[in-house]
Amino acid sequence: MSAIFLSYRRDDSAGFAGRLADTLEATFGSGSVFRDVDDIRPGEDFVHAIESHLRSVDAVLVMIGPTWLAAGPDQRRRLDAEDDFVRLEIQAALASGKPLIPLLVGGAAMPLEAELPPALAALARRQAVVLSDSNWRGDVHRLVDSLQPSLTLAPAKPRVNRWMLAGAAAAVLLGGYAAWHVTLNAPQPPLPVVVSPPADITGRWTARVRYDWGDQHDEVFEFKQLGNTLHGTASYLTGRLTIEHVSLEGDWLRFSTRSQEMIGDSPWKETLHRYIGKVSPDQIEFTLETTGGYSVHPPIEFVARPVRP
Repeated sequence: MSAIFLSYRRDDSAGFAGRLADTLEATFGSGSVFRDVDDIRPGEDFVHAIESHLRSVDAVLVMIGPTWLAAGPDQRRRLDAEDDFVRLEIQAALASGKPLIPLLVGGAAMPLEAELPPALAALARRQAVVLSDSNWRGDVHRLVDSLQPSLTLAPAKPRVNRWMLAGAAAAVLLGGYAAWHVTLNAPQPPLPVVVSPPADITGRWTARVRYDWGDQHDEVFEFKQLGNTLHGTASYLTGRLTIEHVSLEGDWLRFSTRSQEMIGDSPWKETLHRYIGKVSPDQIEFTLETTGGYSVHPPIEFVARPVRP
């Protein structure tokens, strides 16, 4: 049976879903990913098939593209229809208690709780993972790392032909003496550089931020460790944004978020926010650089402090 359930809209993100499924199956083995387009047989009861597969999988991925919330052919949102297949999948997944990860593709933003039907409101509280076109391989690699603790499947091992192993062994035997002789006279490699372990920033942090146009806002940063990767959200003005491309090396934190800017009747334009933070036990000293949109903003600095339980 499959270990991963992948929910998506075919006219919204079918290409992304196929690309991701191929990568996951190359990692965890053929048949490890369930998709309705491939795995529900003609004439089979859709709801029964969905519930049956959800009982057997270890994790659920909900892929959200740019038109995932859009209206259907009759100008009514398909997600509001109680018999909508994607809605049924997500409702069943939430009810199952399985680990559920929203995946944002094609520049999509995480829907707010108010934008979802009440039956799906809990989806807005799940931490999303961004799969970007520009860094697809790295983003999928981080997704795989976060999935592994939840899966009963181990990553598939590559098949190696016996003649290849024999050839490799022969090459080792033939070159053994020469390699041993050379290494005796080779200079010793330098001692490894000791790198301090990453700081622990999991939890909630708050900061009073004064922006370059004069407004001040109380911003909230939340970080969570999933497997070997860090996920979280960062508020910007009145919106909660998913952090992307996050790295934590020693006491240096780096991540980015994206928002939309509009002036008058102009179309929405994407804005990129890059955060660099120096972490200490009681604060994170941030520098924020904002690019894109319609405005030019100088870098701003502020300090975030942890919210103690």
